[in-house]
Amino acid sequence: MKRQQHTSSPCIHWVGVDVAKKTFDAALVFHGQKWPATDLETVPVHTFARTATGVGEFLDWLDAQAQGSEVRAVMEATGNYSTELAVWMMQRRPCLAPAIAPPHQTAAFIKSMGLRNKTDKIEARALGFYGMERQPVAYQPLSKEEASLRDLVRYRRFLVEEQTAYKNRTQEPFSEPLVLQMEKKRMAQLAKDIKRVEKEMRQLVDGHEELKRDIELMSSIYGVSFIISTIIRAELGDLRRFQKARQLSAYAGISPSYRRSGTSIHGRPHMNKQGNPHVRQALFLAAMTVIRGDNELSAEYARLLGNKHSKMSALGAIMRKVLVLMRAILISGTPY
Repeated sequence: MKRQQHTSSPCIHWVGVDVAKKTFDAALVFHGQKWPATDLETVPVHTFARTATGVGEFLDWLDAQAQGSEVRAVMEATGNYSTELAVWMMQRRPCLAPAIAPPHQTAAFIKSMGLRNKTDKIEARALGFYGMERQPVAYQPLSKEEASLRDLVRYRRFLVEEQTAYKNRTQEPFSEPLVLQMEKKRMAQLAKDIKRVEKEMRQLVDGHEELKRDIELMSSIYGVSFIISTIIRAELGDLRRFQKARQLSAYAGISPSYRRSGTSIHGRPHMNKQGNPHVRQALFLAAMTVIRGDNELSAEYARLLGNKHSKMSALGAIMRKVLVLMRAILISGTPY
């Protein structure tokens, strides 16, 4: 089934949604309203129960406020509370195309507003302005297979981290032979568990046509293994839903950061370490393989070093290029 992409209407309104355990606050920012020209107090806001019934009441309120105009919703990621609410909204009104924004992005935006007070209603209003300005990508609910794949990917990461910890401990001297024996036994079991999880990942992917096609396309890039492409697909979903490459790199948290001020501070660009750590680690491993090979991206890495970029800055650029290339390949449907 082809994924639906949502594009922004020139007259779209944005409803900011602050989600709590039992309730959510919704605030409607009309098209053309901007902060700080628009007083927060003039933005209509209301509280609803975070239930399917509450969503129905929210839609009635929204219809009365927007009077038939196109509206999109945006909320901050709050685990199951936000995803469940987004699914209820999409079931009742798909055109809302609710976005679930990364907390580090919404927090930075709200902080930039310099608000003195912080309440649920104020944050809902601020989120409405965030949606109007940033136009975040719509949330894509996971299918049953995608949810299973994400669970497997994350459990594999847990096992690998535990395996690394045991490897480090076995390098330490033990006066009691039994301790070293048990450590090695545990490491052997972890290796078996990792192989079992990876086998299950491959079987799941092979049994799902769309996942198999996407992962095969991403794996056609030099340096991108099955494991790396599976991690990216599981953590970020369908990369085609991002309308622009820079949206994808910002969402993944690997956009470059700069520290410059006047004529005295000229910090080198460095990698923005916000966002999904699983994605960053996978792209880091891919980039490390890429720069050791003979390909266009390794040549780009050498060029960046020649232009006096730091090694980490250049490596971050390759990580971004690998991710953007994945998206381009998926859109084209043609292997690299």
